[in-house]
Amino acid sequence: MAEPESKPEVSVETSPDLLKNTPSNIARLEDVIEHSKGRQKYLAQTKSPSDGGDVRWYFCRVPLAPTELAASVPRNEVVEKGEYFRFGMRDSLAIEASFLQNEEGLLSTWWKEYAECSEGPRGQPSSSKKIDAEDSNLFDTEEERVGVPVKGGLYEVDLPRRHCFPVYWNGENRRVLRGHWFARKGGLDWLPLREDVSEQLEVAYRSQVWHRRTFQPSGLFAARVELQGFTPGLHALFMGEDDTWEAWLNVDASGVASIVNFSGNGIKLRRGYSAPSSTKPTQDELRQQKEEEMDDYCSQVPVRHVVFMVHGIGQRLEKSNLVDDVTEFRHITASLAERHLTSHQLAAQRVLFIPCQWRKGLKLSGEAAVEKITLDGVRGLRVMLGATAHDVLYYMSPIYCQDIINSVSNQLNRLHSKFLKRNPGYDGKVSLYGHSLGSVLSYDILCHQENLSSPFPMEWMYKEQPSTPNSLPDVNEESSMHNPLPKLDGTFSTEEIVDSADEASTPVHEVKATSGEFEKAEGFPNSDDNGRTLSEEKDGLDKDATTTVDDSIEGLENEAVENCKADNAKEVELLKEEINCLKAKIAELESRSVTGPACESKEMPETKASESTYENTPTTLQNEPQNYTPYIKYTKLEFTVDTFFAVGSPLGVFLALRNIRIGVGKGQEYWMEENITEEIPACRQMFNIFHPFDPVAYRIEPLVCKEYINRRPVIVPYHRGGKRLHIGFQEFSEDLAARSQAIKDRLNSVRVKVLTMCQSKNENNFDGQEENVQDRNERTYGTLMMERLTGSEEGRIDHMLQDKTFEHPYLQAIGAHTNYWRDCDTALFILKHLYRNISDEADHDDETGEGDSSRDGNSGCGTSTWQERRESAEEELPLTFSDRLTMKNFSRKAKKFMRKS
Repeated sequence: MAEPESKPEVSVETSPDLLKNTPSNIARLEDVIEHSKGRQKYLAQTKSPSDGGDVRWYFCRVPLAPTELAASVPRNEVVEKGEYFRFGMRDSLAIEASFLQNEEGLLSTWWKEYAECSEGPRGQPSSSKKIDAEDSNLFDTEEERVGVPVKGGLYEVDLPRRHCFPVYWNGENRRVLRGHWFARKGGLDWLPLREDVSEQLEVAYRSQVWHRRTFQPSGLFAARVELQGFTPGLHALFMGEDDTWEAWLNVDASGVASIVNFSGNGIKLRRGYSAPSSTKPTQDELRQQKEEEMDDYCSQVPVRHVVFMVHGIGQRLEKSNLVDDVTEFRHITASLAERHLTSHQLAAQRVLFIPCQWRKGLKLSGEAAVEKITLDGVRGLRVMLGATAHDVLYYMSPIYCQDIINSVSNQLNRLHSKFLKRNPGYDGKVSLYGHSLGSVLSYDILCHQENLSSPFPMEWMYKEQPSTPNSLPDVNEESSMHNPLPKLDGTFSTEEIVDSADEASTPVHEVKATSGEFEKAEGFPNSDDNGRTLSEEKDGLDKDATTTVDDSIEGLENEAVENCKADNAKEVELLKEEINCLKAKIAELESRSVTGPACESKEMPETKASESTYENTPTTLQNEPQNYTPYIKYTKLEFTVDTFFAVGSPLGVFLALRNIRIGVGKGQEYWMEENITEEIPACRQMFNIFHPFDPVAYRIEPLVCKEYINRRPVIVPYHRGGKRLHIGFQEFSEDLAARSQAIKDRLNSVRVKVLTMCQSKNENNFDGQEENVQDRNERTYGTLMMERLTGSEEGRIDHMLQDKTFEHPYLQAIGAHTNYWRDCDTALFILKHLYRNISDEADHDDETGEGDSSRDGNSGCGTSTWQERRESAEEELPLTFSDRLTMKNFSRKAKKFMRKS
């Protein structure tokens, strides 16, 4: 009865939706493990201190090679300390539950891999040949792999292959190890054994091999169990009774290699996981403990906000890795959340930061050509510049702009699709974080979510420059330049003349040559005259040119009549009328050249009227120069963006060069500038975060509202509270000056009011006051756009970080642009914004002191993360101004102390 019930369980439990590491699934997995038949055999069957039933899963610190099987590592039977790290308790619980559901199949697959990797006691693994022959596409199908989610859903575990792989980016596979039997190698920590050795020891344990003890050559009374592994002569010795048995791992003296320097009976073994008992944990142990706590937290709290982080320039450099930057940013936000968010906020939602690697894998055709022309001098510097600044040039080129936009858009949609596949029914928020050039790319994509096709942002560089009055009198004449043989009422155009001549078996090239001569004489641009304008040709008209034109027209007439004899008389009459019109046009041009520019301006209206009938006639001449306006096709995002964070962004200078302002398209009168276009990103809120000494960053608010040109950006608070010393002094002096000016203005206004009241009636005075109130309440177009982008009347877009107190500005400028990923002020600002709609606990006011003290205590104890320690080493005693509440409390205490004294 048990077997038929277990089969449907496996099919249901292994579905992707039920593998989600959520609180409900964790509770379900706990129940599955407790009632699983396979779990019962792993429980402790004796009362020995060496016996236990807890299983813990580990992942390797070093990733596997592309063609390396998991069974080939580790080479030692006992893993080295620091090579493998533990999964969190809940992650291990989820992996173990999935393992128990298909234990026999997984063990069979693992033993097969071990057999493939063994070619004798000293043989090298043959996994590379095997994987090349049969599983060459194993690592090329990352999209289809779905495993057990771990580490907050950023990674998944593929149990058949024993791989831990990233979900949202292409990364290396890491070896996953099931720790059931452990060994203590000289220290206090129990380290896991490889699965093949653990399974052999488990078989001996279940048979209670210690009941068959004999005297060994060394004199011990123990049961010897031979173990198959990479080390020759490996064996285990079981001693004691049922409730006191002990096991030791040892190697024969004849063995060439030894897994460890054995002393006494060898390495002590135990069954089941045991927590470290060290009273003074090392830094690595503290870090691992912190990561386990974070993983357990992520498995309990659902994701309610996803932030896609789009990188900028520099990802082609060897040392640049967006995944590492986002991982560090994630650690910093987690550390800051413990100190600055309440327990209620932490339990309400979790933010998932996902990197968007649009440059990795994008191959541009121009890169090979640039590589060929790069000089050898200072090669390293040129490579660095090519990997950074060239991305900006590629994006400003109409040839590669489309490829870059497609890469970013497709990557964002792919990441969102992956997230929804693992989180079906997600109704939370999605935001974008754009750094450097990534903010410009994100902005352009957000601005073209309604109109998916738009001219290239720098199309003005590829348009013809507007001609001067001397060179081109009228726009309609420009259109006539593109129509050398205009079509009048009731006549045929040049295209029809050529077609008629072609039907009459007349060579087309002769007609083209004749029409070309006519174009030259009439003054229209041609490929032979390099696009000269009408006025330039008029200056060159003379008597000989006129004679040539007349001759060519008469020849064209005779040729057309002779070739069209076979046609009906009506077509011949129409051709004659067309030629007469052309002669009239030539006569008109001759009269203009004689009368001069003054007469030409007078005849302009008549010319416009005569040309209105043919100005829209298209030309078919291949040699005629044409304007080219490149268009960019944008991809519709599959999600709605809540907040757009532009960090260290050059977006302001891009918009300024494009003559673009941020708005809804109704601000022509507000800006009072020509050729200004407006666009607005499709997001609910927008922020521009920058360091004051970042050479790449620019402001955005002056391009939204010109009243904000002289207003200082908002200062981002220091993550340890208050403001730095020099920032406080600067704001204090500015505030003092502003207050002094306000007092002066107030006195002047009072004086004016007194004089006005003495000289005018009260009614007029009241009317004037009402007008002043109305003027104050009137809001400009720019302020409305600021409210549209920030969500409030007093909202701001530009937010400036605080520079360090005792450091030269030029030294800070060196790393300011790349330091946003590791900046605590930036992380805290974004974190507080993402949690802004989640209220504190109801009794938070009563517990503020306790909560703050507890968080501060945690930040100062030994469990602080390595980021905090590094930060404190950089600036241990920052000089800051406290916030106003702290200053009031301090002044109140000082007054009380003075009164008592």
